[in-house]
Amino acid sequence: MHYEDLLLEKKDGVATIILNVPDKRNAITTQMRKSLISAVSEIAQDDAVRAVIITGASSAFCAGGDIQALKARIDGTMTAESRYERLRRVGNWIEIFPRLDKPVIAAINGPALGAGFSLAMSCDIRIASVKAKFGSAFILLGLVPDCALTYFLPRATGISKALELMFTGVTIDAEEAKSLGIVSRVVPHDDLMKTAHELAARIVEQAPIAIELTKRLVYRSVIDDAARHIDWETYAQQLCWRTEDFKESARAFLEKRPRPSFRGR
Repeated sequence: MHYEDLLLEKKDGVATIILNVPDKRNAITTQMRKSLISAVSEIAQDDAVRAVIITGASSAFCAGGDIQALKARIDGTMTAESRYERLRRVGNWIEIFPRLDKPVIAAINGPALGAGFSLAMSCDIRIASVKAKFGSAFILLGLVPDCALTYFLPRATGISKALELMFTGVTIDAEEAKSLGIVSRVVPHDDLMKTAHELAARIVEQAPIAIELTKRLVYRSVIDDAARHIDWETYAQQLCWRTEDFKESARAFLEKRPRPSFRGR
C-alpha cells in the first residue's frame, strides 16, 4: 500500500518504515502522522511481520514538527479539519509503537530533534549512527516538550539530565546519547541499517507469541502512564501556544534572527 510522506517495505519478516520528506529533514507533517498510524495498523494485522525498523530518508531521522504548521499557528491560519482534530490530544500518535506488540527498532541515521526525539524514544530499541544527534528543541520556541518526551526521556537518563536537556534545548551527539542510556549502541554510519537488520533478524528467529507477550508485559503500566502524560502535555502545550513568548520566538526562528528575550507572558 502507498503511504504519503513515508515508505513501508516488508522482507523476511521485517517491516521497514522510512520517514520520507527529505527536503524537510523528515519533519512530521500532518500527512506523515496519518500515514504512520495507518502503516502501523497494517503491520499489526500482518502475522508475517515479526519486527519493525524505523529510519529516515537521506541525512536526517526526523527534525521534529513541520515549519509550515508552525507558520500557520502563529499567523492564526491553522484550522482543525474536523471536530475529531480539534479534540485530538497533542502527540497522541506517539502511542502507536508502545501499543504495537511487535518489537520496534529505531535506526537513527541523523538528527532526531523535538518531536523526532520523542518518536525515537517511543521505540523499543534505539541504534544510532555516529552522525545521529538528539535535542529537545521545544524550549527554544517557548514550548513544553510533547509527544510523551516528558515521560520517556527521564526514564532513560534520570530526572536531572532529562531536565537539563529539556531546559536548555541543547543538542547532544550519538556517543553522549549512548552514555546517557538514550541509545543502546552507536555504529559507523554505513553500518547502521545492516546492524538494525541483523538485530531484527535475530528477533524474527524467536517465538513470535513469546516476543509479543514479553513486550506487553514490559509496557503494561507504561502505556497508561504515558497516556496520562500526554493529557498533561496537551494542557501545557495549549497554554504555551497562546503566549506572546511562543509567537515572538517562533517568528524569530522563521525569520532567522536572534532569539528574543522571553518576557514571561
